[in-house]
Amino acid sequence: MKEIVTQIYAPSLYWFKYQYHTGLVVSGDSKQSPELSSINPQWIEKQYQAIFAAFAIEQEFSIREDRPSRCFDLLQGNNQENTKNYEYFTTKNGELDGFIYPQSIHDSYALNLNIRCPENPGNDQYSITDLANFNPENCFKTPSETPDGYLGQTLLLSAYLDQPRPKNSRDLDYLAKQCWCNFFALENPEKLPPLYRTYNLFGGYIYEYGNPKINSSENPYGHLLIWFFFDDNPTFILEKCYWELPELFLYYHKISNTFQESRFFYDRANKIVIENESQLNHFQQNYLDQEALISLSNNDLQTLKNTLKTLLKNSLNYSQQLRNLEYARNTIAINTKNYQATLVELEQLSQNSLEFFQFFADKEAIAFQEQIAADLNYFKQGSSLLDKAIATIRGLVEIDQAERDRILQKQNQDLQDNVQAIGVGIAVGAIIASSSGLMTQPITWPSNKERGQYIHPFFVAVLGSLVVAAFAWKCTKWILQKWREGEN
Repeated sequence: MKEIVTQIYAPSLYWFKYQYHTGLVVSGDSKQSPELSSINPQWIEKQYQAIFAAFAIEQEFSIREDRPSRCFDLLQGNNQENTKNYEYFTTKNGELDGFIYPQSIHDSYALNLNIRCPENPGNDQYSITDLANFNPENCFKTPSETPDGYLGQTLLLSAYLDQPRPKNSRDLDYLAKQCWCNFFALENPEKLPPLYRTYNLFGGYIYEYGNPKINSSENPYGHLLIWFFFDDNPTFILEKCYWELPELFLYYHKISNTFQESRFFYDRANKIVIENESQLNHFQQNYLDQEALISLSNNDLQTLKNTLKTLLKNSLNYSQQLRNLEYARNTIAINTKNYQATLVELEQLSQNSLEFFQFFADKEAIAFQEQIAADLNYFKQGSSLLDKAIATIRGLVEIDQAERDRILQKQNQDLQDNVQAIGVGIAVGAIIASSSGLMTQPITWPSNKERGQYIHPFFVAVLGSLVVAAFAWKCTKWILQKWREGEN
């Protein structure tokens, strides 16, 4: 039976936290994509002061507010070229010390903190049950609510083991898990994210917890790495390349965070596809699968108009999700190149192969891009179907509406003809009725001596009324025409 290791030596914790501070952030959880402001010294101070307060450290530091370049140190201090502006601290009891090193890298904050137990030759054993002292009040746990633009954090815990290096790295799985359980004071080890992979690094073994596909709501402990040394060589190599790690982990979190958000965009687009298919199936069964094209009722026409409005709204939302997916794929591709370039620098500085970090670029980052490309290919077919469905419904509505307009126009014309005929009938009837009293006047026949001397009064009244009516109609028509011209 193997002996269970409970003692480690010179434990050291490295905290890397990342947050966008400029640019347009496409966030899956936000209704709108916020435009982030530039340097925010208060936010940076708040992150460090929260940790200092947990350790009861009273130390002041100043964050610069200007922006001298795309990448620069955020602490006020020595601004000479090729120097790092970091600040040391020590806990009150002197048991732990470390440094803080915040940077601005392009569009993001890269906050870095190291806290370690100083070596004390002959008396430097450290029990893993005391690792909770490195995380008082769980100050290194990811907050339940993260701000817009939050990228994630990496915790790297390193320690020496006073034993020969095992041939199989999995022999130390239990020790690695127990270290994190004590660090986070977890009574139930199942709450810890599962071991993702283990690798050889600089002669030691490094263990990674946390799947890069899983977001902070599912994994509140973040990206966890624990690194066991068996001699001093890894420490010397780490000192040569340490300052490149904040940038490397930045690109790691940009890639993983972008892919996590792409799953949200995928779910929204897929939900729209399912909703559209349901509406289109109903439309096809009720309107297109009929043996003969039937006229639409008012309710049918209103239903189709509402369906068309819904599909147009969905089409806009659908296009936004496809745009977000395309943006995510491009972001991952760009940051994968940045990750690989930084990794090359690390390998040159350490003069070692970094297969552990290279695996993420060669396998996972590429797989993320291929997954999003497959999603886009699938959804583009749905976009074409949606456009055709909208065109079909719009055409059906327009055809029916045109037929309705033609029928309505004919009805209006018939109504106008009837009104005009009735008006003429009423006018003629009124004229005859008003002149009917003259019909009793005697008529002069051709045999009479007075024949042709006077026209019969009835005919004079009828003809006079018609002339006056025609004149009044002509004047009214002229006045109405001038009035309409004045309005235009």
